[in-house]
Amino acid sequence: MFLGKKLECMTFINLPDIIFFIFFITLYLLIYFDSIFDYSTIILKSHIFSKFFLIYNRKNINMISVWQFIKKYYTIIFFAIIIVLSFFLFQTCSNLKKAKEDVAYQEKQNAQNMSALKDSIKVEFNKKLKAYEFSKDNYVVQKLSDLQKYNQSLYDEIKKIKGDVIAAINTKVQGDLGGIKADNKLVIIDSTKRFFGLKFRSLYADSGFQQKLVGTSRFYIIPNGKIWHIQPDITLFDTNLTSIKITYGFKELKDKYQVFALSTSPKIQLTDLTGGYFIDKQPPPPPVKPKNWAIGPYIGFGLNTDYNLANPRFGWSVGFSIHYDVFQWRFGKK
Repeated sequence: MFLGKKLECMTFINLPDIIFFIFFITLYLLIYFDSIFDYSTIILKSHIFSKFFLIYNRKNINMISVWQFIKKYYTIIFFAIIIVLSFFLFQTCSNLKKAKEDVAYQEKQNAQNMSALKDSIKVEFNKKLKAYEFSKDNYVVQKLSDLQKYNQSLYDEIKKIKGDVIAAINTKVQGDLGGIKADNKLVIIDSTKRFFGLKFRSLYADSGFQQKLVGTSRFYIIPNGKIWHIQPDITLFDTNLTSIKITYGFKELKDKYQVFALSTSPKIQLTDLTGGYFIDKQPPPPPVKPKNWAIGPYIGFGLNTDYNLANPRFGWSVGFSIHYDVFQWRFGKK
């Protein structure tokens, strides 16, 4: 049983000390259990080994006490060595797994960017939104310089922007209003100069596109006997208003990322849709509440017992446990 604080990452242990400790215990066990050595040989080797440990030890610990302690609790010490080695084995496996995941992620990211380079705009009608959805694979890069390899023009634009860019979308939009009609009305601008005009007014409006044109096409009428000549002047626009509503964004599909644009107008067309997303510029994720329950090797100070759950006492403990942390102090970078 152990009631106390789990020290995470074992940051207080010095790696050379661990290596020497493992070497010391291993050599001792070989000497202790090897039956081919007689008693005098064991005493001689133990004496030499003790001298070696005394030279290494910087705190001048009493070697007799240490040696007696090791001989008395060699099973516990051996178990502690197994725990320490298991800890480093788990850590190594975790690092290898993370390295493989990083390589796989990089390959997936390269495939995403190559697809964005070759992809074309897809258009479909979204029945739920009652809108036309334009979509295309977008670039996903770690930093701005990575974008230069795939799209030089977008890179040249973004690099001139002050501040850190999180995402960018470059589009070319056009609206075709061919076929609409305009009202005409003859107006007299200056009768003495025979200056007239055709006043026109055109209005188109849907939920995603509006255009309003109001103006006058001016002309002169010049009489020449029975024949009158029309001399064009200019067309003056009093109102030329265009309003376009488009929603842009990024979406994650099963195996790729896409930039999209939504328009409810059937008159809108996108001839270019290019998106870039910088994953290292994302807002930091919300802090995750640490879990109090844990399983794994531990070392700490607290209440412990012997193998028979008797003789309770306070002292240092090392082992492998399932434990619950009432309070936690974390070491190192979060």
